[in-house]
Amino acid sequence: MSDAANGESKFGFKDKEKAEETLQLLESHDMQYRKLTVRGLLGRAKRVLTMTKAEEKVKNINSAIEVFEKWLEENGGGAANKNAKTDKEDKVETVPGLGFKDKAAAEATLRILQDRDPDYQKLAIKGLIGSSKRVLSGTKNEDKIKSIQEGVKILEDFLEKFETENLIKNNRAYLAYSVIEQLPEPKDELAAEFVTAYGGPKAKGNYKHLRTMYPADDDSTSWDIIRNRNIAKLMEKLKAEEAKLFDAESGEPTEIHLELIHWAYSPQPDKVKSYLEKSLKKKAEKRKVELNDSSSSDEDDREDDDDDNGETPEKKKRTE
Repeated sequence: MSDAANGESKFGFKDKEKAEETLQLLESHDMQYRKLTVRGLLGRAKRVLTMTKAEEKVKNINSAIEVFEKWLEENGGGAANKNAKTDKEDKVETVPGLGFKDKAAAEATLRILQDRDPDYQKLAIKGLIGSSKRVLSGTKNEDKIKSIQEGVKILEDFLEKFETENLIKNNRAYLAYSVIEQLPEPKDELAAEFVTAYGGPKAKGNYKHLRTMYPADDDSTSWDIIRNRNIAKLMEKLKAEEAKLFDAESGEPTEIHLELIHWAYSPQPDKVKSYLEKSLKKKAEKRKVELNDSSSSDEDDREDDDDDNGETPEKKKRTE
């Protein structure tokens, strides 16, 4: 894979070395530019992963992704979605119950993370493994050390499988709430409740809050899990029916595509945004025409009034 395919020729993500070189090259730029560039490369790297099957390439790109993710975390730019606020600006609650103190705690952690966003699964597991190393360095009790090591082994095995099977490809990036609200409202009650929660006063469009938010009738399954399960069902249906994502004539999202969008996901997000931009442009042009027609009509009415207020032929004749 050439650097050109990975982005700009001087920036790239083909492996760890290229990622580190990219960060060095970016040091001469201002921090905002560096963050935007790294986020962009990170997003492209994850998309490339979904299309890459060669194990060695997958491993190399994952190594580059780790470099970029670590840099973003260290530099306060860890929000994966540019439409969402950073955790520093918008305090996000931690998913409860995650741990590594022993085998049981690690197994419970994997159950809690099941069906959550793959990128969060990876982030959470790596975070726990990192924390365990710090805890182990300050622990002298042999029984505790053994228990922690057993727990960490389970987490490391999960992470190894995650990387080997390239499970990050199953990540369903969130559509911004600002995109969803421009489209017809959901007919499904649960989807409608999800959209309300996503754009509501707590989440405010920051998808990370959905990890600790729940539907009114279910306080055991968080919205992120419900979302992923519904997306999985819809994607299976889409594949089975060989359905289209967009109407061939109007270009608008099809019914099943709208259902996906209501769960903050689209296989073709850029095309959805393009459709909305074109729709807004058409509406603006239509409004402009209507305003012009209205102005012309008003002008005609005024001219008619002027004619009525002037002398009629009969009146003019009598005056003469």
